[in-house]
Amino acid sequence: MKTLLTSLLLALVALVPALAQSTVDAKTILAKINRKEAVSYQNVTITGDLDLTNLANRREVREGSWRGESREYLSVVEAPITFKNCTFKGKFLAYHTDDQDRKILNVTNTVYNTDFTEAITIESCTFTDDATFKYSHFQQRAIFTDNTFREIALFKYAKFNSVADFSGSTFGDYADFKYAAFNESSAFQQVTFERYADFKYTKFDESADFKRARFTSTADFKYTKLPRNTNFDDARFNGSTDFKYTTLNGRKFSPNN
Repeated sequence: MKTLLTSLLLALVALVPALAQSTVDAKTILAKINRKEAVSYQNVTITGDLDLTNLANRREVREGSWRGESREYLSVVEAPITFKNCTFKGKFLAYHTDDQDRKILNVTNTVYNTDFTEAITIESCTFTDDATFKYSHFQQRAIFTDNTFREIALFKYAKFNSVADFSGSTFGDYADFKYAAFNESSAFQQVTFERYADFKYTKFDESADFKRARFTSTADFKYTKLPRNTNFDDARFNGSTDFKYTTLNGRKFSPNN
């Protein structure tokens, strides 16, 4: 009996650290990023807002003006980031704006952005709140495969210098890629857009793959220039579409044709 109790106690002691590691505070991750350490987590829940716009290296890049030009601050993630099969309980912020202090005689808005100099890999994760990457510059590959975005996914004006892959992901709310720039190949294979999919004015320099993508609401590709080898094979559009002025390899294009 004593041997059995000892064995159970040892098993419990061994289990406690594993249970503790199943939840990670966002502040712990931010501390690693500030130390320029590689971030890698798998099968954990991240609590709190992961705010990458307020890193230790944040600097002012535009002063703003009384004419309404925004004051801008930039933080830079200088180490690779990897999340696999994780759940983000708070916001994932690589962009936000603060206009609470705007007054009649001071209309300057303050914008906080984040760039990534190393690879970012987020696979099979769930974003329960907003994921904002507006204006973010991804210098290395950006992998966002098989994720679930329950709230807004904001990639407006984002710039991808290397491969970008969103294959298998589900966007439950507004998916905003308006004015985004993809300098290398991009993949949206089997992506499900449950709400508004906004690719208006999006710039694709290399092939874009939308094979078997599902657009259940509005699909907006107005003014978008698609390069040769762009693929919409077996893509399904169940809502309204706007391909006005859209071109594929310089010729007028609509997948319905």
